[in-house]
Amino acid sequence: MPRVFALWLVLGLAFGVPVTFRYTPPPGLEVNSVSLRGSFNGWGETPMAKQDGSWAVTLDLEPGEYTYKFFINGRWPKDMCDDPVFGKPMVDPSAQGCVDDGFGGRNAVILVAGSKPPASSEGGEEVAFAHAPEEARYVSSSDGHLSIRFTAAEGGVAKAWLEAGGRTFPMHRQLAFPGTELWRVSVEPGLGAYRFRVLTPGGREETFGPFTPPEAPFTEVAWVGQGVGYQIFPERFYNGDPSNDAKALETDEYRFNLVWQRSGRTKPHLSAWSDPPSEEHCCHQYFGGDLAGVLAKLPHLEALGVRLIYFNPLFDSGSAHGYDTHDYLKVSPKFGDKLLLKRLLEEAHSRGMRVIFDFVPNHTGLGFWAFQDVVRRGQASPYWNWYFIRRWPFEPGDAQAYEAWWGVASLPKLNTGNPGVRRYLLEVAKYWIRFGFDGVRVDVPGDLLDAHAFFREFRTELKRLKPEAYLVGEIWQRDARWLRGDEFDSLMNYAIGRDILLRFAKGGSPILYGGRQALADLSRTYALYPEAVAGMGFNLITSHDTARLLTEVGGGGLKETPSPEARARGRLAVAMLFALPGVPVVFQGDECGFTGEKPGAPPYDLQRYPIQWDRCDEETLAFYQRLSALRQQLPSLRSAVFRGYRGEGHLLAFFRGEPGTGEVLAAFNNGEEALGLDLPTGDWRDPLEGRIYRQKVELAPLGFRYLERVR
Repeated sequence: MPRVFALWLVLGLAFGVPVTFRYTPPPGLEVNSVSLRGSFNGWGETPMAKQDGSWAVTLDLEPGEYTYKFFINGRWPKDMCDDPVFGKPMVDPSAQGCVDDGFGGRNAVILVAGSKPPASSEGGEEVAFAHAPEEARYVSSSDGHLSIRFTAAEGGVAKAWLEAGGRTFPMHRQLAFPGTELWRVSVEPGLGAYRFRVLTPGGREETFGPFTPPEAPFTEVAWVGQGVGYQIFPERFYNGDPSNDAKALETDEYRFNLVWQRSGRTKPHLSAWSDPPSEEHCCHQYFGGDLAGVLAKLPHLEALGVRLIYFNPLFDSGSAHGYDTHDYLKVSPKFGDKLLLKRLLEEAHSRGMRVIFDFVPNHTGLGFWAFQDVVRRGQASPYWNWYFIRRWPFEPGDAQAYEAWWGVASLPKLNTGNPGVRRYLLEVAKYWIRFGFDGVRVDVPGDLLDAHAFFREFRTELKRLKPEAYLVGEIWQRDARWLRGDEFDSLMNYAIGRDILLRFAKGGSPILYGGRQALADLSRTYALYPEAVAGMGFNLITSHDTARLLTEVGGGGLKETPSPEARARGRLAVAMLFALPGVPVVFQGDECGFTGEKPGAPPYDLQRYPIQWDRCDEETLAFYQRLSALRQQLPSLRSAVFRGYRGEGHLLAFFRGEPGTGEVLAAFNNGEEALGLDLPTGDWRDPLEGRIYRQKVELAPLGFRYLERVR
């Protein structure tokens, strides 16, 4: 093997491209420190040096798209594209746009273009081969087969084969993006040692290997991608039992927050289901949604094809959202009790639905028993070191007295570096898995101390109890460090649903973001993530933390009527979501066409307003149901396999499933004029029309097609 081949094999990545980040403060702003934090450094701190009135740092980055922010004077700019303090209109004018940061602001985006790899020492263009069987992105198990992949320089390979046990398996180019392409083959388990043979465009043949597959490859949780997912924010879903409504006030944060009690702030209160939002809408205006309401609506979910329910926190807490836990082992009385929860789980299971719960290990609420013991006893409390107390005595609600999540006084941060805290949290998660839940969604996992070590232990103990348990982490960025087979099964794929699908669905100039960029971003993501992860991806565009889908695409705020264009762009976004590998997750009410914004001032979180079921738009609901039925009708849409096809201008098209008969070509047009799509050789059937197409097909304005290869 030439020396340069060996170098690429060891590194397993493209050569870095030097990128300089520079911050120039606006006139009148005194700046003492600036650091760079982004998806390229795990949102850690990279100091920037002062240079002639600016602050700068140069990094070597692989080709790809990255999100980032400057951290200025110990503060985050809220919006890197429009911040009145740190830079207006843009904090970094060289950024190529901004995307949602998950906290009501926006991160800057930079696209690092690839460069051609160095020439081989033997002459000709370099293959830049990279493969490591111990890395799950190269070898994993999905759809009952072993997926084996390698990366190479863009255009560096003309043909490739995998050779094992005297047999030869042709490979296909699965994905391509600037600077890189990925080749793939699917084989039966138990392959044994293998090697790769590649042919370059210039006719040179090279062999790499042998390699030995892992004994226990990262394997998808097979049930996840077989249906539709549905997120329930229980307090605003449906009121099935008005008799428990008043119990919300009995456990509210107000009872424990002495600072709030002395202030003039509005108290927690109950409201009728259709009452207008108050200033406490986010967290302490209660409408009465409960578990009985979910039971009553299970037929609605079943008709939608739901096979996965994700609940926001169900346990005793001090708010409507539930992320301020008071008792991890008690169902919130405003929702019901354990008997009712057990009945709900059994009924959901009988309908073929799995259920995952929301787990909050980073912080508690003020009413949590350990925190209250610290409030009363100070350092004499055995739970003193469960938190980070700055001074005592103190009043609960005073965020200066203790460390809290993002400085929110009602969310005191747990010390997960304490072995007692870690053991307690692990036992809580195991308790609810034993109780009957089928998996866990973890809130802000990256904020825990020594997070990766914690979640490796978390996975080991939960998978020992229930190997098919589904583990999802709330990470908003694309970050493969969590997806190596020893922590999470999937992240919440905001980085796919919002940063790619939603951006494309919104339309606009394809020069800024069109089919080419969207396909490259999808390809880059699915090259970075193991195929097993793709097959069980938790895919969403909206949630309780974002504006509603129709609002995002220009359909207006709460209770406004979306325009026909907004509805069409909403349908386009959902059609893309349902075409991806993994599970498409619908936020409650989006299937009914509701709107709701996420304002920057009270009343907050209008996307969480109670679902007005009598106003559910039947046309929108029927569209969601039709897409769900298509996923059942077309097996390739439930496969883990994603392959790129065409991205240009307003067109985005990709394949789903193994190459050959039965594969699906999904195509989307985000433009306002019809366009034609050249088809691969063969017969392609549109299941909605029942018509066969050959050679070319038309996509309507803001339209889409799922086409199944029948020959």
